[in-house]
Amino acid sequence: MTDQFDRAQELDAHYLRQALEAHRRRMPKGESRTHCLECGEEIPEARRASVSGCRYCIDCAEEFERMERK
Repeated sequence: MTDQFDRAQELDAHYLRQALEAHRRRMPKGESRTHCLECGEEIPEARRASVSGCRYCIDCAEEFERMERK
């Protein structure tokens, strides 16, 4: 028989999977840009290779994330 703690862990894992899947759907896809859409600075090759479909440099992406949290 499943006890409360096992059920709580199952629910936690379920919600984590849902959150990760939602995040993956929001991630940009396709070819990365060579220059940031916001500031025009060049996006480093390492970032373009590791973040598929990136459109912003690290500084602008961090600023957007800070604004979303408010």
